Amino acid sequence: MNKILYVGIIFLMVVGTAWLGWAADRGDRGGSDWFRQFMGEVPITPPIESHEDPLLETEGIEVTATLPDYPWVRVSEYRGYVSEQCVTCHSGIAEIGAAHPSSFGCTVCHGGDGNAIDRESAHATLIYDPEAGTGKRNPSSLSVASRTCGQTYCHSGHAGSDRNHIDRVRKSMMGTLAGMISGLRYQWGAQGRRESKYGVRAIEDKDGVVPVARGALPKLQALPIFRSSSSRRAQESTVETRRESHHIGDSLLRERCFQCHLDSPGESGDFRSQGCAACHFTYATDGLYRGDDRTIPRDEPGHPALHRMTTLTPDSTCMQCHKSYRVTNAASMETKSDKTVPQESLPASLSGFGKVRQDVHFAAGFECIDCHTQFDIMGDGNIYSKQHEAVEIRCETCHGDADSRPFIAEVTDSHDRVIRLSHSYTGEDNSVGDWMVLSFRQRKLTNVKVREGQIVTFGKRTGRVYPTPLTIDASAGHNIPGHKGKLECAACHSQWVPACKGCHSTFRQGQTVPSGAAGLENSWSPVGGEIGIDSPSLMVGPRGKAAPMLSQPKRVLNVFDEHGNPVAVMGGEGDSVGVYRDWSFTNPHGYSGGRLAYTLNPHSTGKQVRTCVSCHLSSRALGLGEGDLRIGLDSIGKSDTLRPLVRTEIVSGRSRLSPDATVTLHGEPVAGVSQAGARLFNQKEINRILKVGNCIPCHDRYDDPIYQNMSKSYAFEKTLDHRNLRKRILNQQ
Repeated sequence: MNKILYVGIIFLMVVGTAWLGWAADRGDRGGSDWFRQFMGEVPITPPIESHEDPLLETEGIEVTATLPDYPWVRVSEYRGYVSEQCVTCHSGIAEIGAAHPSSFGCTVCHGGDGNAIDRESAHATLIYDPEAGTGKRNPSSLSVASRTCGQTYCHSGHAGSDRNHIDRVRKSMMGTLAGMISGLRYQWGAQGRRESKYGVRAIEDKDGVVPVARGALPKLQALPIFRSSSSRRAQESTVETRRESHHIGDSLLRERCFQCHLDSPGESGDFRSQGCAACHFTYATDGLYRGDDRTIPRDEPGHPALHRMTTLTPDSTCMQCHKSYRVTNAASMETKSDKTVPQESLPASLSGFGKVRQDVHFAAGFECIDCHTQFDIMGDGNIYSKQHEAVEIRCETCHGDADSRPFIAEVTDSHDRVIRLSHSYTGEDNSVGDWMVLSFRQRKLTNVKVREGQIVTFGKRTGRVYPTPLTIDASAGHNIPGHKGKLECAACHSQWVPACKGCHSTFRQGQTVPSGAAGLENSWSPVGGEIGIDSPSLMVGPRGKAAPMLSQPKRVLNVFDEHGNPVAVMGGEGDSVGVYRDWSFTNPHGYSGGRLAYTLNPHSTGKQVRTCVSCHLSSRALGLGEGDLRIGLDSIGKSDTLRPLVRTEIVSGRSRLSPDATVTLHGEPVAGVSQAGARLFNQKEINRILKVGNCIPCHDRYDDPIYQNMSKSYAFEKTLDHRNLRKRILNQQ
């Protein structure tokens, strides 16, 4: 008997070993996954109790895909399912996209139980952000994306950092909102430095490379939670894992400004998703689903139009947060640059405001993604304080400057990212031997290159080819010595700047938000969103060049307690005391928090540039405000005067300046600047600019030779020959 038992055991071991080897080779039917689970390499999917409806005919998806650049990595190995039953219920759902075909299955991105066919069991382990408030349908929120989009060899874990999108996006300006946070907190006296200290969530740059010279930061703390004095006393016994703030600015940031964070939910009329899907999914204007998945209601707003991912983000998605550029988008409907946009074509928030002239790039058919790179949008792996530090393109990137052409570099490696990324574009792919234009960061652009001796830009979505004019071949206006190296291109080529018309906020303690959401002790009124148009004023930008200044009115904020009484500004919690309705905030440098000056590129570029008079004889262009400017006889500006057009500040005794002034004639700032390195014009610069204005009535052309050597021209102006010449010209008129 023992002999028979022994022989039986040997037989079973031989057969079992052979079967395991056979199973390890059966990748097409899941044998290798079972074998690897048996060996402890991947988790075994636990069996579940069947809840199958006997009347429901099951459908399945075979998870057979491998990763394109890693053919040895099977998608089924991420969750352990070689087949899934999700489409039993989600019948008719669209394929997510060519880069994520149906053979990827569902659970690799969404999590969940791929074997279950009842809702509760299948959805119990879905991956989502419960704080997003959008249900369980989005696995790409930044708080969970590392478990979905950011799994190794998907959009993280690559040798090339440019492919590790999740790490980069979390540290990007859109991921941290560091610029918005630091700007408001600095202006309102909540922090003493212009550089960012806080982000939407805590983040640290752990890759070992922090280019401090470019403004990069090693880390950001999470913005503290706001508690008023009364609520602080009421919650002294509660346990808080986040720092508390008692500055009202942090409340405004959280309750209103954070609506543009990647993980914030979209609003009615501006429906969008969160995290990665915020840019890579599109919504109908009514937020209703248009697909064939029978489980998604057709009358419930807040669903994507289709279960379809887009690699190339459309402008309509960009405009949902970058609302001021809707002006540019509306202007692109024009056919001529001197026409006014029809009122019916403008967004509702723009109706009634003046002329909008089209941006030449939008008019030609460019989209946002045709100029901005993936590093501009998704970050380059560093944490920055301000937008200008993060953006790697400049006008000079494609157009060069008055003395040089754009920098270019040859593609020599078949694995270069510019080749890989071009596969997602419409039109011709990049290849080895192509010469690509380099960005400000010396990285190759993926759609701007040399073709037949000319620099051209390819529309990433459209495939259209745009010849790129070069500054070095343009008019003589770029060669004025007084301008070269001192002006951003946008200083002359911007036709207008957006003007906020509704920056009036009200904060009421002890009330819930208007929607009636429970658990909120305070309420902010909706922030006004009207946007108008102004001619650009100028200031010195962060790179030391004159640049357009965003046109803004004084901020107005009212704060009331639960009895409707106005509350002191900061009282014992801050540095200054006043009444909110008088807006007494001051930033750490002593400038009003209600007046703000900062530079931007308004995306209103025109081929025609602003006139000489619009700068050199304009009080508004210099930041002095609207008024009657009179230039005195002395050359140092001591006797120059400005009579404001609007005299409300003078009549009330509050100021001798125009209400929209950001600086005085003597170069004294009256507005705060939150961009490091940026500033308003000083007195020497104001005098020098206005002094040129004396010459313009006779010398009103950019190519006038007097502007090639102003010192020599000023010396000649004092001679008798010039006086006689001027008399002769005036007598002829």
